[in-house]
Amino acid sequence: MPTGAKLAGGFLFFAVAYLAAMQAKLTFPPETSATYFNITIAAIGFWQGWMVMGNRAGAGVSRALSNGMRTGAQIAFFGLSLFALRTMFMRSADLRYDDPGEAVTATMELFLEYFLQSLTPGVWGVLLVGGLIGGFLTELAAKAWR
Repeated sequence: MPTGAKLAGGFLFFAVAYLAAMQAKLTFPPETSATYFNITIAAIGFWQGWMVMGNRAGAGVSRALSNGMRTGAQIAFFGLSLFALRTMFMRSADLRYDDPGEAVTATMELFLEYFLQSLTPGVWGVLLVGGLIGGFLTELAAKAWR
């Protein structure tokens, strides 16, 4: 059921994820084409803000702050997973893997490679500090729209 907290969480974490995606694009090699990267990560942010932060709002400020950081971390997890799977499927279409086990292993390696690439103060600063701010503002929205 839609609530003010879910809507606020969705839009706030859409913005946090979009800003984090802009920071992440700075770590890409120059020849990388990332046409829909920002909006895809922002959509994950909206989904996590609605489902995670919005559902847990109203339990107090300390829980809101921790849930905000959790939401930021989950945006990173799902974004990294999605793009690792995407790269694996693109490579498998070129017949680069001999069996499904090799493709799964490659997906885990890609996830780890992308995670290490994302370990910059810009990306994680936006996700964690933005998560704190988004969590606090979602908590305020939950109290305002009861």
